[in-house]
Amino acid sequence: MLHNLINQDEGMRLEFKKSAEFEEAMGRTLCAFANAEGGILIFGIEKKGRDMKIDGIKNRDETYQKIQSVLHQLKPIPIHSTQEIEADRKLFVILEMQPLPISEICFFRKKAYKREGSISREISERGLVDFLKMRGSISYEENRSLAELEDMDPDKIDNYLALRGIGDEKRKGTVIEPILASIGVVNKVGGFYIKNTGILFFARDINKFFLNSEIRIVKYKGRIAELEKKESDQRIADTVYELFIKAFDVIRNKVGTYSRIIDGRRADEPMIPDVVLREALTNAIGHRDYFDPNGILVEIFDDRVQITNPGSLLPGQTLKNIAEIKRHRNPLLYRLLNDMRLGEGLALGIKEMFRTMRKNNLPDPLIKDLGGFFQIILYGPLSRNAGKNIEDVSERQKKALDYLKTHKSITAPFFSKFAEISHPTAITELNDLAAKGYVKKIGRYRSSKYIQY
Repeated sequence: MLHNLINQDEGMRLEFKKSAEFEEAMGRTLCAFANAEGGILIFGIEKKGRDMKIDGIKNRDETYQKIQSVLHQLKPIPIHSTQEIEADRKLFVILEMQPLPISEICFFRKKAYKREGSISREISERGLVDFLKMRGSISYEENRSLAELEDMDPDKIDNYLALRGIGDEKRKGTVIEPILASIGVVNKVGGFYIKNTGILFFARDINKFFLNSEIRIVKYKGRIAELEKKESDQRIADTVYELFIKAFDVIRNKVGTYSRIIDGRRADEPMIPDVVLREALTNAIGHRDYFDPNGILVEIFDDRVQITNPGSLLPGQTLKNIAEIKRHRNPLLYRLLNDMRLGEGLALGIKEMFRTMRKNNLPDPLIKDLGGFFQIILYGPLSRNAGKNIEDVSERQKKALDYLKTHKSITAPFFSKFAEISHPTAITELNDLAAKGYVKKIGRYRSSKYIQY
């Protein structure tokens, strides 16, 4: 374990210390780890650039005393563990810090710290609110709105119930307040009030309360965003379900269709498959940062559609693992969207987008974190990338895919022998294909196998 850690660079989750002598620096690091994804602090190693001194710790008891002193200055004290490793007659102490729940934030000596790469930085008073929003500790959807019950639209509530499969007879004579309470969009403890999510879904007039529940749809002629090439510019503002329905129809119409031959017959197909466009738009509405005053921007070009919404990736998410890590900035809002049959809520949407694009011989969606904004680019058949996937597979993975063209399934033990690789490498390669949407994993452990979509 120690050897593997030493060969890594310091980063978000790893830092080396010569000793536990400097409590201030140690406290900042542990506090930042707790406010991020957790991390490992190793005592007995000093790294300066490419230079490394591996001397071990000199005084075991003093090291533990310093560690305990710092831990007791963290509020609250996160879950942690220590272990000792002896190598080459030198002693090293490894302290692993677990992340705090998003509902909590760690302070060291009354100051909060966050991790930026391999550096622990103090969070300013002005930046603390933004940090809490990013963690999800402050929830826009749970905040109290200024709305009253008369501001709610009974028809929109009735539509929600109908989409959930509640029949006409049961919906007749329903009272608004209990319904809103049952789905969690009002607060009844310590005083009644309507949450922001209630407004976003059921307000008679959304503009009376929020101006950012809006989608701007811009259509350009060609492949470049230039004013003189702008064909149309339309803004749609409404409660989220109605916003989706209206925007989807407009976008689908402006994106248009193309013709191709299927089984000897000409067929008109959408430039972007409906299921992909639907999922991308649902994600933009459901995952956007509603604290941000900006709306969602949809730009339509001859070769692609770009959807940009306020909000970056959440802690623990990266552009590589976003299809695997299920995190919601607005969990209540997203659940209601699922209730209304928009989005699956099972972390399957992104994988389905990739599978559908590949099935239609279109490039993979391109996902970007623009620092405060999230963007997804959907390439159509007129793209220069058409017929090629942006996310290529390895030569070994191509062997597995070629095998699946003529066989129903493949297992890791067989693939290991077939590709002349180790069993762990075979598992890694096949799981990566599953993550990218090329294959589907069935079963668990030794009984697992992989089939082609």
